[in-house]
Amino acid sequence: MEHGAGFSFGGEASTARRSSYAGGHDRNAELFLHPGPHPAARDRAAYPNARVEIVGCAKLDTLPRKPERSVPPVVAVSFHWNCLVSEETRSAFIWAREHIVPLKRAGYTVIGHGHPRIWSRLEPWYRRKGIEPVRDFEEVCRRADIYVADATSTIYEFAATGRPVVVLDPQFYRRDIDHGLRFWDAADVGLRVDEPYLITRTVKKALEDAPEQVEAREKALSMVYAFRTGAAFRAAGVLIDWTETRCATIS
Repeated sequence: MEHGAGFSFGGEASTARRSSYAGGHDRNAELFLHPGPHPAARDRAAYPNARVEIVGCAKLDTLPRKPERSVPPVVAVSFHWNCLVSEETRSAFIWAREHIVPLKRAGYTVIGHGHPRIWSRLEPWYRRKGIEPVRDFEEVCRRADIYVADATSTIYEFAATGRPVVVLDPQFYRRDIDHGLRFWDAADVGLRVDEPYLITRTVKKALEDAPEQVEAREKALSMVYAFRTGAAFRAAGVLIDWTETRCATIS
């Protein structure tokens, strides 16, 4: 089953072999379950004899919705870990951190989240800056009115709950390398920031959630998720059918 939204980093020769498809490296796999068409296409090409099914993302059915906006609005900030597979897997934390605290001075309530692999670094920094650390993403979804993040699947998950996101695009995310989805076909899931000093201004604008912003968010989400409900039942149905078919073949 696909991890997250199905990002890949096969837009350049140096990373294509090890990260261009979800299955990894020549695994003895017979069935793949995907949230949407982009990662599914990669595995169909890499595993022509396997069964590849698009089922959606079961996590979306469980994420809390927030019916009313808080006063003042709650801004969640989140960062990926500094993975070195590609420039586009690096964390934007160092790039953005000095421009997170001004969100508090602008009157917002700020909570801090992050990938588990960078949490031990993020949590003490958040505390030093007077930002409440919130490790659980479901808790973020219960409380936040807007989500500010870098290269993470959670930015699409939060957007799928119908709330605005702000996408951090530091300069080391190369604009001339096209990996697909987050880089760059579905990058407009939220308003984008390519200079960190613009974070507070962009959050203010994104909270307006103008019709064109909603339209862009929906377009991006449609690239990532073929279905936004019922993925667990759909996946279970595929697993049962695949198991029965395989057992019949063996017998």
